[in-house]
Amino acid sequence: MATRTDAPTRREQILKEAARLFAERGFHGVGVDEIGAAVGISGPGLYRHFAGKDAMLAELLVGISGQLLTGATVPYTHLR
Repeated sequence: MATRTDAPTRREQILKEAARLFAERGFHGVGVDEIGAAVGISGPGLYRHFAGKDAMLAELLVGISGQLLTGATVPYTHLR
């Protein structure tokens, strides 16, 4: 029986794949359905975790900004 991925882990997976897809094709070149497919859930299923694509990008940018402010030299874990 498959185990359900807990919310924080699923959220991190979504951010990782969103970052990868945004880097490859640009923000406007990626749809919610594509991000969902990359993590094995439906596009509408993403709305359990994020209000939309803008919210995913915002969270990625906040994380990166935080690292820049603290002088972190390790790559942002969501972008690996």
